[in-house]
Parts: sequence; structure tokens; C-alpha cells
Amino acid sequence: MNKIRITHVITGLSTGGAENVLRQLVMRMDGDAFSNSVISLTDLGPVARRIQEVHVPVSAAGFPKSRFRVAPVAKLIAAVRRSDPHIVQTWMYHADLIGGIAAHFFAGVPVVWNLRQSTFDPQSSKKTTVRSARLCARLSNSLPHAIVCGSNAAHESHVRFGYRPDRMVVVPNGFDTAAFLPNPRYRLDVLRELGLGDEAFLVGLVARFDPQKDHATFFAAAARLSRHLPQAHFVLCGEGIDDRNNGLRTLVDAHGLDRQTHFLGLRDGLASFYPALDVLALSSSYGEGAPNVLGEAMSCGVPCVATDIGDAASMIGTTGLIVPCRNADALAAALRNIAGMSAAQRRQLGEMARSRIVEEHPINLMVERYEDLYRRVYSQCFP
Repeated sequence: MNKIRITHVITGLSTGGAENVLRQLVMRMDGDAFSNSVISLTDLGPVARRIQEVHVPVSAAGFPKSRFRVAPVAKLIAAVRRSDPHIVQTWMYHADLIGGIAAHFFAGVPVVWNLRQSTFDPQSSKKTTVRSARLCARLSNSLPHAIVCGSNAAHESHVRFGYRPDRMVVVPNGFDTAAFLPNPRYRLDVLRELGLGDEAFLVGLVARFDPQKDHATFFAAAARLSRHLPQAHFVLCGEGIDDRNNGLRTLVDAHGLDRQTHFLGLRDGLASFYPALDVLALSSSYGEGAPNVLGEAMSCGVPCVATDIGDAASMIGTTGLIVPCRNADALAAALRNIAGMSAAQRRQLGEMARSRIVEEHPINLMVERYEDLYRRVYSQCFP
């Protein structure tokens, strides 16, 4: 049988959860059975280079991020046709809508959508994103052949939003447990980088600067924790996480945490960062599906404290703690609970966390589920 050609259309290729899942997928799919290509609606971000390293073609349609333009639509349609796919897999709302229309109506190719988000916050979510999601809900009855949900929470929330349920399939995120490993040497490296001693208690937050991630609640909780635990240090990385970010600086200064807070920016190689932490925090207040940072940190043997968002509770199970969203007191109390454990107790919790990811979320299982879906769509559309 000839290879099944998959063209992936994604909103952009900056560093993020969906982008990372796409990268892992095209890196690991069976090269004898599938060939992949990737089109970014906007530009070629840092993930594009990582995808190109495994000889997967990547191009950009050049949609501006601020407003709609007609010219990139023609470029997208031409790029889809040129890739000559059997299936177009779109990722995230704008790509589901624009890429789906380009593939279905102008290239006559079956489309598979991909839904990552779980809930919307009407005050913080971009209006264009909400409008795209609503229009996709209407089109879900006719445009996509199948709809992948990255989490159970994404499935449930989009059914409520009006998406067609009988076309949905849940494919949870998988994690590279051979790359994300416990390693005490990395803790020494990070402590040295930060100029801290062995007694420091490191609380990590890996998240871009975005209202969804709720840095305000995180720092309110950090202030409460630091009053009881002076050796606590808060180590943050992600897009926009640096000293030039006035919003972050305002939060840090307001809580008097300047000496205990460390901004590491967009950090490449998180597999050497997570093992340095005593605990990972997730303070998001909406939108998360199955957060990559939880699976990656757990795979590295790090206990996690997360808000009750998306599939966080089912991912963590009894290996960490879940708290209500936007509740600084509860988040601080949970972090203090982890800090009050002995090193041996935290290590045991981390070992349980890693075992949970190894058993329930291996990367190969995720890839197999995507491959099975593509084979099924292909057999239905090209009998």
C-alpha cells in the first residue's frame, strides 16, 4: 500500500502544547506507512526548525496575527493542493476553521480537526477565538470527517458548545518518558545557575505570560508560602517570562518577592529543568485540556500541585494535589503541604507520579491512536 499522506495545518509554530504534540507526532509516526507535511497559518516559529530536523516539509501561509487578509488564503489553498494529501489534520480553532475550509471545499480532501482547549473565559479569551469556535461548532455537522479531542475535558466542553459528538474521538497526550527522566545532577546545575544553596525549596511554574495561566494567583500564593517557608524560591520560564515584562514585575514587587523569584524566559530543554524542582505548580484558571507541563514534570519524578482544570485531576491522581481555580489560599496550602514532607516522602511521591505517566500516558500509545484514526479515515474515504 502507498503511504498515507497527512498535511497538518496549525495556527502557528511557536512554543506551546499543541505545537509540541504535533512535533512529537510527526517525529514518531511510522515512516513506512505515513508521510507528513506541515503548514503554519502564520509564520515559522521555533518549533518549525525542530520539525524540519526530521525531514518533514514545513511552510507558512503568512496570515497576519492582527487581522484577516485574502492573499494568505490563496497561498494556503495552493500549499494544501501542492502537498497532495489524503487527509488534512488541523490544529486549534483558527486552523480548524480556515484550514478545514481550504481542504474540504477547495481541495476536496477529508479533514480531521484537533481540539486542545477545554473552557473559555469570556473576559480573557480573544473574541476572534470564540467566534471561530462557535462557527466551527456549526460546521462540525458537515465539514470534519473526525474530531480529535486532546482530553476528556475538551470533549465534554465542546459537546456542550454544540460540536457534533459522534465525530469525536479522545486521544490523550503522551509523553516521552525516555527523555523526561529524574536526574539529581540537573538540580545541582539549576541551583548553581540561580546562585542558590542546597537548602532552597524550588517551586516551578512553566507557562507563557497569558491570562489563562493566572500568574496573579500564583504570586499571591507564593507570598503566602514564603511567609512560612523563607527558603522557598519561585522559578518561572515560558514565553514572555523575563524582566522586561512589566506585568510580571508589578506582581513580584507587589508581593515583595523580588529576591525569591527567578525569570528564565523561554527555556529550551525542559527535560533538564523539571528534575531540579521540588514541586511544579499549575495555576491556570481556564482553558487547559491535558497540560503538557504536568505530564513532563511527573515523568521527571516531580510532584505537582494544580488547579482543578481540564484533565489535571485525572492525570495527577494521588501523586500530587488539586486545588480550586483562582484560590491563592488553597494553592499556598497545597504547596506548603508538599514542602512539609521529608525529602524521602517527596521522592516517593515523585516516583509514583512517574510510574503513572509511564503506565497511562506513554508517547507511543498516543502516536498509535493517531495512526489508527488516520488509517480508518483513509479506508473510509479511499476504499
